[in-house]
Amino acid sequence: MTLEQSLNALKAAFTGKSAEAEKLAAEHASVVSINAELTNKISSLEIEAAKADAMSKQIEELTAKLNESEKLKESAVKQIESVGKKSAAIAASVGVPAVEISPAGETAAPKSNAEIWETYISEKDAVKKLSFYNANRTAIMAHLGIK
Repeated sequence: MTLEQSLNALKAAFTGKSAEAEKLAAEHASVVSINAELTNKISSLEIEAAKADAMSKQIEELTAKLNESEKLKESAVKQIESVGKKSAAIAASVGVPAVEISPAGETAAPKSNAEIWETYISEKDAVKKLSFYNANRTAIMAHLGIK
């Protein structure tokens, strides 16, 4: 092998290695950019995870406050009921007749004119009958056909 052939062989070997080195450098640059993207995504996911943890703590706090307010509500309802019973007992002790009060949510269906007439006819106490008549005069007149 001559010196020129040896040089050509070395040149060919270095050219192949040079191309291989350039290819590896390009792959390395690609891997570095992918690594940078993944690092950014990881940091954004960590931020989102921190936000989710904060929200979770806030939900736990609100749930605890809700449970506490439910207990307070139950206590208030019991106190209202007991106050109502006590006030009824006090009123009864001084001679006031007991009157049933319907809850605000309950409303009786309106009576028809015929039902009002039947109630008026069935009343025996004159004072109550007069009071009922005065309160329902228009319905009684309408039932009787008087305008």
